[in-house]
Amino acid sequence: MKLNSVLKPFASALILAFCSGAYCVFGDTTKATRDWSKHPAVVEVDTSEDIFAIGDAHADYDRLVGVLVGAKIIDGVPKKPDQVNWIAGRSVVVITGDLIDKWHDSLKVIALVRELQKVAAAEGGQVIVTMGNHEAEFLADPHGSKTKEFGDELKKAGLKRQSVANCEGDLGRFLCDLPIAVRVNDWFFCHAGNTSNQSIKALSAAIEAGFAQKGFATKELVGDNSILEARLNSKGPRGLPWFDNGGQTDPQKLLTGYVAALGVRHLVQGHQPGKVKFPDGTKRNQEDMFQRYGLLFLIDTGMSRGIEGSKSRGGALRITGKDNQKAVAICANGDQKTLWDSSNNPGLNALHCGQ
Repeated sequence: MKLNSVLKPFASALILAFCSGAYCVFGDTTKATRDWSKHPAVVEVDTSEDIFAIGDAHADYDRLVGVLVGAKIIDGVPKKPDQVNWIAGRSVVVITGDLIDKWHDSLKVIALVRELQKVAAAEGGQVIVTMGNHEAEFLADPHGSKTKEFGDELKKAGLKRQSVANCEGDLGRFLCDLPIAVRVNDWFFCHAGNTSNQSIKALSAAIEAGFAQKGFATKELVGDNSILEARLNSKGPRGLPWFDNGGQTDPQKLLTGYVAALGVRHLVQGHQPGKVKFPDGTKRNQEDMFQRYGLLFLIDTGMSRGIEGSKSRGGALRITGKDNQKAVAICANGDQKTLWDSSNNPGLNALHCGQ
C-alpha cells in the first residue's frame, strides 16, 4: 500500500483550525487568522452625533471621493489619499463593504478609507468599514475569478494574493480584521442585509463558529443567503429577494422581527444597486437610495464605473438627531431628500442618484 493512500483519509485534518480562545489559525490551503475578542464580528457604537452610511465603491476612487465631498464628509478633492481633509467633526461614517473589484483603483480606495479612519479619529469622529462579499470571497479564495481585478492590482503592486489572503502584512491584516456588521444606536449596517432573525450575540457566535471550521469560506459569510451574499432579486431564496423569505413571510412582518431580534429599529444594506420588487407590486428602481417601511434602507446606487449599465455617481445616507431622527439621502450630484423621519414615517421613499 502506498503511503499517500494511508495518509489520504487524514488530509482534511490538515486544513482544520487550531483555536485557542478567540484566536484561530488555519493551515495548508488557508492561513487566515483573526482575534475575535479584539476585532468582533459586530462592532457596537452609541453616539449623539450624525451617522453617515455609504455603499459599494467597487474600486472607483474618483466616484467615492465625489460622494464624500457631496455629503460634506471631506473638504475638496485630495491630490492623494493621504491628503484628505475631514470636515465631519465627531460624526460616525459607516462604509458597507465592497471596496474592491470591478474598477481599477481598489488599493487607492483602501488607502483613502484607511486615511479617513486616521483623520476622523483625530477629530473625535469614527469611520467604520464593514466587510463586503468581494472582500470575503477574496479571503476565502484569492485566486477566484470574481476577484480577478483586485488580484491583478496586487500583482502589479508586487504583492502576492495568497499572502494577503493569509492576513500577512498591513493590507492583509486590514482586510482580515474588517467587522462583518456594525450597530450604531438603533441602526444596524451590513453588506447584504440578511441577519436570519438572529440577535447580535447569536449572529456573532455563528460567524465565529463558522470561521473556526472553514475560515472566510464559511457559509455564514459566503453562503448564498448569508449576511454578505443574500440577494434582492431572482437569485434570492425561491427566486425572490431575501426579505420575502421565499414567499413564505410578509416582508414587513419579517423585517420587523429581524430588527427586533437585533435590538434595533432599522436595517441598512449595500450590495445591490438594481431593481427590487415587493410582493405588493412596489418597486425600488435601479440606482435609487431607497427605504421601505422605515425598516429597510438600500444605499448601493452602483457608483462604480465598473458596474455595467450604471449611470450613478453614488450617494450617502445621513442620519441626524437622536430623538427626532431623520434619514436624508444625499446624491453626489447635489440632490437631497429626506427618506424617513421619526415624526412622519412614510412606508416608502426614494431618491434617484443617477447622473
